[in-house]
Amino acid sequence: MLTHPIRITTIPAVAFAATFTGAASARDTDAADRARLIPFISRAPVDGPLVGDRPDFTESTDAVARGWVQIEAGYTFTYDGGAGGSRTHSAPELLMRVGLATGVELRIAWPTYTRVDASAGDADGLEDFGLGVKIKLIEQSGVIPHFGVIAEFSAPTGADALSSDGYDPTFKLLWAYDLTERVGVSGNINFSSLTEGDDRFFQAAASVALGVALTDRIGAYVEYFGFYPAGDNADDAHSINTGLTYLFNNNFQVDARVGWGLNGQADDFFAGAGFAWRF
Repeated sequence: MLTHPIRITTIPAVAFAATFTGAASARDTDAADRARLIPFISRAPVDGPLVGDRPDFTESTDAVARGWVQIEAGYTFTYDGGAGGSRTHSAPELLMRVGLATGVELRIAWPTYTRVDASAGDADGLEDFGLGVKIKLIEQSGVIPHFGVIAEFSAPTGADALSSDGYDPTFKLLWAYDLTERVGVSGNINFSSLTEGDDRFFQAAASVALGVALTDRIGAYVEYFGFYPAGDNADDAHSINTGLTYLFNNNFQVDARVGWGLNGQADDFFAGAGFAWRF
């Protein structure tokens, strides 16, 4: 999932948010809790902006607050000049994050529609469904970073040309470190058991990102990520990307990104845009 890893790029825009959304009274908070979307789970108070898991590759260490739902979605265009060239369009890249308890969220990756236009043949349809859980383990303390984990799997529900045809589990170790109030680094280390054709292979992946809060509303990042290997009997793939986020208020953020492959195994170019909405 392409995500926004840096906690500080969503620094509370106190004056702006107060103007845009208004200050909630205790009565408003009680009413919102009674109107919660998740039955039997009380809504935790939130006093800061959302932390999204897009648009970059790195997943954040933070879970959605208890009783809240966060929708993240977007569009990606990918170009790869290898083997005659291909152009891929993917949307809506829909991830639903549901706060189940303090530091624990349910993650539902709804099937994304993808169209591939390639010289070797076109393909289109839905990709596989995904389900997982994120747990925030440790808050930053001294030299110890923020830590979290994600355990998830995909199920073979997609179109024949796009599905892996297998149940593929992934485990992700998440970390982040706030260097200053406006600068931070973060990354993931991922381990997957993936299906390709009639074979199953082990894939590792890793990322590291630098994030900067340019203003109270605008965040920027630059990131490296790689897959080791990119596929069964394939070489490793290395990519970089950069992007911006814009926080309209504490509960709604938009983003844009652009990236390039660093070697022949990676896609040559990709770009996209999307949003994150907490309610």
